[in-house]
Amino acid sequence: MIVSLWAGPRNLSTALMYFFAHRGDFKVVDEPFFGAFLKRYEVWRPSRELAIASMELSPTNIHQSIQDQAKEGPLFLKNMANHLPLIDPEAAEQWKPIFLFRHPAEVIKSYRKQMKAISLFDLAYKEQVEEMERMDQNQIPFYLLDSASLQKNPKGELQKLCRWLEIDFQESMLSWKAGPLPEDGVWARFWYKSVHESTGFHTPPIKTEKDPTNLLDDPLFQACLPYYQTLKDRYHEQV
Repeated sequence: MIVSLWAGPRNLSTALMYFFAHRGDFKVVDEPFFGAFLKRYEVWRPSRELAIASMELSPTNIHQSIQDQAKEGPLFLKNMANHLPLIDPEAAEQWKPIFLFRHPAEVIKSYRKQMKAISLFDLAYKEQVEEMERMDQNQIPFYLLDSASLQKNPKGELQKLCRWLEIDFQESMLSWKAGPLPEDGVWARFWYKSVHESTGFHTPPIKTEKDPTNLLDDPLFQACLPYYQTLKDRYHEQV
């Protein structure tokens, strides 16, 4: 089994990867296409040079590595949705897809702490919606996870996800020892401080409505909002 997460940045994707890593029966891979993505696109990331220097840059070789690892047991791939152009659609159709999304006000606020100049492409909402619609057209089943619901009720949301994946939910996997995973990407030093300090899904609830930061006039926020609403509406249909 290959489970593929299609997320945007700052969406709790790393915490979800940690859940699967601590099950004991899954191997996890942290953004395997990130180096290839950076090679193809002239986008800045704090870890750009580190990733390009240390990661496999051939999408074909990455695909083969994923298939080889999956022969040894269940595999969880943490992917950003804007990496999709690097991924063979036919191969990805054999993976079990999960879309994880978060309110753009929270994403933008968090991402701008490390990235002053960000674009719609960086946040991957458009790519999530387009891939979801493509899967709909091809009758490929997928699962949606709302970060707000995951924060509010991690046990309940993960139980539902495990049922959809047809795997057992493990209570003990809701918590772990603080610290990094060996599978963390080289970008962990820039982004994973909070998850390294955590001991599970004990994160504060999202308070978008009470956030003093006013993004109503922000063009990026306005560009993200329709895509977020599409994901949110589909999530409600799923529930």
